[in-house]
Amino acid sequence: MEEIREAIGYGVIKMNIDTDMQFAFTEGVRDYMINNLAYLKTQIGNPEGEELPNKKYYDPRKWLREGEITFKKRLEQAFKDLNNVNTL
Repeated sequence: MEEIREAIGYGVIKMNIDTDMQFAFTEGVRDYMINNLAYLKTQIGNPEGEELPNKKYYDPRKWLREGEITFKKRLEQAFKDLNNVNTL
């Protein structure tokens, strides 16, 4: 962060954060998959019971939302790093 602030002081006005944003999104999805692996192996049957469904775990809206959350956190950090919070 200190290097970013220094660069801003020298007049840098653009910073590419696309790679960081892609990785941040992937972190959320990856962590969700790792933490729920036992529920993602089959449609029915999990550690809570052999006949229990797993739809709420493998529904893409669930794990994509986790990617969105980590994406948003990284974006908020970029705003802070670039002194672009509450600037209006």
